[in-house]
Amino acid sequence: MEELNYLQLIKEFRKIKDNFQGYPEVKIAILGDNSTQQLTQVLKAYLHRNKIFVRVYEADFDVLDQEIYDAGSGFYQFAPEYVVLFTSVQRLREDFYRGGQGDVEGFKEKALGRLKSFWDKINQNISCRIIQNIYVVPTERILGNYTAKLNDAFSNIVQSLNQQLKEEAKDRNNIFLNDMEYLASWIGKKHFNDEKFWIHAKMICSPDDLPQIIQNIAQIILAGAGRSKKCLVLDLDQTLWGGTIGDDGLEGIELGEQGAGEAFVLFQRYLRDLKNRGIILAVCSKNNHETAREPFLKHSDMVLREEDISVFVANWDHKVDNIRLIANVLNIGMDAMVFLDDSAFERNQVRAMLPAICVPEMPEDPAQYVNFLNSLNLFETLSSSREDQTRTRFYREEILREKEKQTFSDIKDYLKSLQMKASFARFDPFHLPRVAQLIQRSNQFNLTTRRYNEKECESFMNNVEDCEPFYVTLEDKFGDHGLIGVIILKIETETMVIDQWLMSCRVLQRGVEQFCMNQVATCARRRDCRAIEGRYIPTAKNKMVANFYATFGFEKIRENKDGEVSFRLGVLDYAPRETFIDLAKEEPWPAGRS
Repeated sequence: MEELNYLQLIKEFRKIKDNFQGYPEVKIAILGDNSTQQLTQVLKAYLHRNKIFVRVYEADFDVLDQEIYDAGSGFYQFAPEYVVLFTSVQRLREDFYRGGQGDVEGFKEKALGRLKSFWDKINQNISCRIIQNIYVVPTERILGNYTAKLNDAFSNIVQSLNQQLKEEAKDRNNIFLNDMEYLASWIGKKHFNDEKFWIHAKMICSPDDLPQIIQNIAQIILAGAGRSKKCLVLDLDQTLWGGTIGDDGLEGIELGEQGAGEAFVLFQRYLRDLKNRGIILAVCSKNNHETAREPFLKHSDMVLREEDISVFVANWDHKVDNIRLIANVLNIGMDAMVFLDDSAFERNQVRAMLPAICVPEMPEDPAQYVNFLNSLNLFETLSSSREDQTRTRFYREEILREKEKQTFSDIKDYLKSLQMKASFARFDPFHLPRVAQLIQRSNQFNLTTRRYNEKECESFMNNVEDCEPFYVTLEDKFGDHGLIGVIILKIETETMVIDQWLMSCRVLQRGVEQFCMNQVATCARRRDCRAIEGRYIPTAKNKMVANFYATFGFEKIRENKDGEVSFRLGVLDYAPRETFIDLAKEEPWPAGRS
């Protein structure tokens, strides 16, 4: 895991070259009512560690209004992908004591209205993601414990304002919150709220605490770049329960509501919550398979059950090999996985042989497991959808499909047997959260890796003149895959341009690509287009689709120095491909949902 040390990150910042071209580039603007110079440097270094090169626009001290309300400002000319509104409770406090005390509700309304006005003005001028600070609740308690009852106490005003901020952000798809209040509480407010840094340098905290803040901001940006962790690979003995199931037996392991066993129950509840939010759980244990399954099936205090585990691997093979197997079954990269094991030997071996996987150094005391993993914030996300809660089922059904596949000698017979149906439907409000989520997370089968947010997807949905945005779902006799593809088509004169084409890798080799291209060609004919044009923009992870257009008969028409390739095919030249997927009847999206 990365060391979060201020001085070390500053040293790394000084070594970054401005013309560095090896990593993907992200443009970030930082606008603050406090000193942000050190924050900017540390953020740049931290993201560089994570293989992202940052170009930063750092506004002058406390000029948010000038930058945001002037459409010709340097901020808008920079056209950032992310804007960090680094607002401080110290500046809010100054405004309060200058004239807000007499009208508490009016003060809160004005403070919240100012931030909302910032968001709206930015959205009017540019398309970007906005990261807004949540205020740190101050430590002042004028009348001790009784202060909690005083509506006009500044600390209570800040708490109320924070709650209103959260409510407002829920309905704005491009607003993300940097939870400074959580960080300050975790670090310790006695240390975090050190006024000497504000008085002497207008810094909101000690430089030593900046790495925690920038990690919070950076994890939002990394999630936007598709760098989120998707899978948690778990050891069993001394990880999900105390003791060794093979030696101690079902009754001998530590698990329950008393003693050390309670810590493992708390940890399993945390893991189940992760699973319910869409994180894939897998087991990788050196054990006899049936022995390892026994607690999941028979122990009354087990919170996790076998159906919560997407891939269950228990044998005596090397864990490195078994983790490779899990990654192959799930069809995800090692950098999307986290491995938890109590054995230092196993952790070090996995780190050495699978360097892309995240291997935390877990505490010895299981009572600290949840707090420790929380502090790492490994599973940051930019969106949440109803399909997150069914992801485990998707993967378990996929294992059933693979088992049946082995009984067929002809792939066509197998595909016919699946009885597949797919929808190819225009974006609608109900599906927008999942559409945006898939755009953020898909890396491998992604031809352009353009990261559109939910607000941008909504604008495509509403553009009926020259945009045809489609989502794709798939189901078969084993179950429903859910929403597995996004294709955004734009009409440019008589050419249909494929602006975005991405798919979940779990449905490859079933004819979904051919089914979708048939639908794209049908759409092009319906819109009276003469040609279809597509682009492939190479990344470190999408090499698998480099020849995608060529396989459908597209001709390469140009290639630039960065490797971006454009392809073109006459609509009348396209011959529909054979598939074994029926077009499902398009159902209206559920009323009352958005």
